[in-house]
Amino acid sequence: MGKPGNTPHRTRPSTPSQPYHVTVFTTPTSRARKFTTSDTPSTFEDAAELARKAALVARIRNTFLIILTIATALFALSMLSPRLHPYSQEGLPNLKTSLQNIDTIPARHKILGYKREVFGADWAIAPGSSCDTRQVVISSQSPSVSDCTTESTELFDPYSQSLIPNANIEVDHIFPLSAAWDHGAYAWDDDTRKHFANDPLNLVATSRTLNQSKSDSLPGEWIPPNPAAHCWYAERVAGVAAAYSLTLAETDITTMKRRCQLGIPFM
Repeated sequence: MGKPGNTPHRTRPSTPSQPYHVTVFTTPTSRARKFTTSDTPSTFEDAAELARKAALVARIRNTFLIILTIATALFALSMLSPRLHPYSQEGLPNLKTSLQNIDTIPARHKILGYKREVFGADWAIAPGSSCDTRQVVISSQSPSVSDCTTESTELFDPYSQSLIPNANIEVDHIFPLSAAWDHGAYAWDDDTRKHFANDPLNLVATSRTLNQSKSDSLPGEWIPPNPAAHCWYAERVAGVAAAYSLTLAETDITTMKRRCQLGIPFM
């Protein structure tokens, strides 16, 4: 003990040799982040500044996530909306009805002997008309003409669901002629093949670009670019196949069913 009347000498605690660590909470529910030794603030003002920076980073991150979520939702809606309001055609059998009359094969096999001429060299004159089949199809898709003898400047393209210039169109066989040959038309007589090539059920006017990109493909390999046309296209392919007893490959059938599961339920 010290002598009476003398104040005891108290030793101040020594300063820690290692810097202290600060844990910053950006929000009550956020994850704590520990700063490394090199990030350790030397004063409480520095610690507060680090906390403000961490909160700012958290706000930027949350804002980015909100924007990303909204953008994703809008994209999903834009893809889903056409399927909820699909393009349809009056009188066209639904997919299930047509598929009941179609034989399915494992895969398409090339059959030798196909030539475009076996389906007729030229467009046939439409029954009860002075126009050929091509003119009839084009006029039926032109909103501003009343008959096939009048040319329109534009027409409605079901594949793209848009109006296209009349100067940039081709008439497409929905079930391609070479594909039909492989799926059974090789065994038909000439009259049946010519009728098939001129049947309006199997014809649609579209842009040259889309017609060439489609080529001789069936639904397993090609689908119209506009989702609103997907089920309609599947039903047209199936309607043609059923009407002419053509087979379809399993991949085509699977794709067609999938494309009609939204918008027009496959029942």
